[in-house]
Amino acid sequence: IEEKREGSPAPVQDPKEPVQEPEKPVSEPAAQPAEPPREEPKPLIDVDENYYKYLGEAFKTYIIVEKNDRELMLIDKHAAHERIIYEKLKKEKGSGYSQLLLTPLTVTLNKIDYNAVMSDLDVFREAGFDIEDFGSGSVIVRSAPQYLPMEDIEPSVIEMAGYLSENKKEIRSEKMDWIYANVSCRAAIKGGNRNTEQELIDLARRVEDEDIRHCPHGRPVCIILKKHELERMFGRIE
Repeated sequence: IEEKREGSPAPVQDPKEPVQEPEKPVSEPAAQPAEPPREEPKPLIDVDENYYKYLGEAFKTYIIVEKNDRELMLIDKHAAHERIIYEKLKKEKGSGYSQLLLTPLTVTLNKIDYNAVMSDLDVFREAGFDIEDFGSGSVIVRSAPQYLPMEDIEPSVIEMAGYLSENKKEIRSEKMDWIYANVSCRAAIKGGNRNTEQELIDLARRVEDEDIRHCPHGRPVCIILKKHELERMFGRIE
């Protein structure tokens, strides 16, 4: 047998033989991405001994807030927003809360209501309406309170006109209170409406910051369930 000499050429592979592919390294399975940590409920207020956490919304109507780890607050978002608008209208008397309509709206009234409106245009102005006489029993609305949906402007004017014609003897402050309450109710967000989380958080914060407890019509804005009451319901305590 002839020994392979140093420096001799490498043996040539027979072309009939299958080419041996180099073995590929076995790749390890890709690492699964780690699950993101669950976010804690966002704090609303963290001042001194008061701590509030936003937990969510029930039935697209009630904001759920945990207070000081001892109470649950259920806030009616419509009633809360209604009271906020009401207070703003009273404070600003329509100024800064009125928006110009791109297309002025004509409202036709019966004779009695028309006369009541024309006699009390200042009342409408203080509520955020800019109304002028259009003749033939009609008025033209050039501006209306912010947030008041376009479809609610005409019914609101008609309802206010009817109230004024039936309550001529009421003092001005009583008239204005009724009108502010009427406008704020129509302009406020409604139960069942979809709202962003931030909108609900801001609303809940204002309820606490401004100590809002009732809507202009006297309905409660929030109901509080104490922790020990829930524990008693679930049989945790006697």
